[in-house]
Amino acid sequence: MKISLILFYLLLGSTLIGYSQSDEAAYENKFAVGLSLGTSGGGIDVARNFSRFNIALGFNYLEVKDLKRTLTVQGELMDTKLSTSAFNIDLKAEYLPFKKSSFKLFAGIAYLPQSNVEVKGMYANQVQVGELVFTQEEIGEIYFKGDWANFAPYFGLGFGRAVPKRRIGVAFDMGVYYMGNPKVTFTGTNMFSDLNSQEEQLQKNLEGYSWLPILKLRLSYRIN
Repeated sequence: MKISLILFYLLLGSTLIGYSQSDEAAYENKFAVGLSLGTSGGGIDVARNFSRFNIALGFNYLEVKDLKRTLTVQGELMDTKLSTSAFNIDLKAEYLPFKKSSFKLFAGIAYLPQSNVEVKGMYANQVQVGELVFTQEEIGEIYFKGDWANFAPYFGLGFGRAVPKRRIGVAFDMGVYYMGNPKVTFTGTNMFSDLNSQEEQLQKNLEGYSWLPILKLRLSYRIN
């Protein structure tokens, strides 16, 4: 009786192991396409898996045009408009350290042929200096622009495979881009015409702002 039970468990164990191995083998060399939305804008990508690794090549695009905000500058209200335009092509590799979990670590490199931020500002009201009153047009406009490097490595962690085991998959990524220091342009018109003398100091002030957060939600479809 004991021998029969031992043989039964051995047979069951070998069957499960064989099933597990065949299941893993059946998952390899699959392709998927994905749509994503996050801090880098909207994106589309194609991915392929290699056992516990997934490789994805994607395209992301983000554009914000004339986002208006009113700030207080030296006690006066200033109307500002922010615009940004960025698109990138990125190559990402992700590693899933646990067989039964979709937890992953990822790293990659992004090529950004265009990545900048522009801010324009003008006082919202007339400004009085002593007995003199100046209109917004007389005072002039402030212009700031920051341009970042064309290549940005990135890394992070998340949940969800780039190539899902089922036909449909959902993934969440969280990480950071290393953007480097921006190249700054700081100018103005009329009374602000000498602001370019402050470019060097502003460049130094922005040296610590080299990291851009990554938060991305992705929906994928496995092709084969």
